[in-house]
Amino acid sequence: MPNMKKIKTKIKSVSNMKQITKALEVVATVKLQKVKKQTENYRDFMTDFLKMMNVVRTKINILNTNNPDPKGRRLIIVMSSDKGLCGNLNSRLFKHIFQKYNDIKDNVDVFCIGKKTFEFFARADFNVVWYVNLTDDVSEDDLKDVYSHIMDGIANDKYWKIKVYFNYFKNTITQVPLRFKVYPLDQDSFDGFVRDIGLDLEDLMTDELDYKDLIVEPDMKFFKQEMLRQFTQHMIYGAALQNKAGEFASRMLAMKNAKDNATDMIKDLKLSFNKARQSLITQEVTEIMSAKMAIEG
Repeated sequence: MPNMKKIKTKIKSVSNMKQITKALEVVATVKLQKVKKQTENYRDFMTDFLKMMNVVRTKINILNTNNPDPKGRRLIIVMSSDKGLCGNLNSRLFKHIFQKYNDIKDNVDVFCIGKKTFEFFARADFNVVWYVNLTDDVSEDDLKDVYSHIMDGIANDKYWKIKVYFNYFKNTITQVPLRFKVYPLDQDSFDGFVRDIGLDLEDLMTDELDYKDLIVEPDMKFFKQEMLRQFTQHMIYGAALQNKAGEFASRMLAMKNAKDNATDMIKDLKLSFNKARQSLITQEVTEIMSAKMAIEG
């Protein structure tokens, strides 16, 4: 009897866990559909923006051609989830960054986006310069501190190189750790970013401005700074949307797997309970028969 009571308690506990994971799966699914639509809309905007920027840079040199000091300080902007229960989404990204920067972390600043990022890099003794959270409904206002820190660092020549690390939402099952360089923005960085987000460089080609003159106002220096500022902000905001979509997709799959495992465990526990009950019934029948035989004998 104690054994059967213990099994019944386990069945109840696992059933409660199944209900919780099922609810979390539903919530993550709803949020994923919402942010996927937002991501797709922003992708269309980014395609048009990159097409315009690609045309402009063929006529005006807006990319960086300088060779910065390789001994200068680095800034890495790392995005993660604020909550757990999303599989190995964060750990894969953190492992890659840790292996790359741990030996030179004294010369690296980390801007953390997401609670899990802050916890990891603070524990790993990196120099965390700032930390922000992202709401589930990501907006550019959530990232204004990031934009400000980058622009100040570039204006004051504080950083030699600035990179952004995030999880790219390829599809519901696959999220890929990616990084792109926002400073200095050169030809390789621009082309690499276009390829990483799944666009073809040929898709950015257009002849709409080939026979038109470009009017730059108020001057070339301001125009170049403004173009690079907008490009940087759009890249980071797009990365935040991709990372949030990856978070919800990973959590949805993790909760689905947990729910399925709970279902299998309940089946096994019920089988064990039925076996224990059958064994108890058999034992009781045997005892009754033995007592009857003893009385008759």
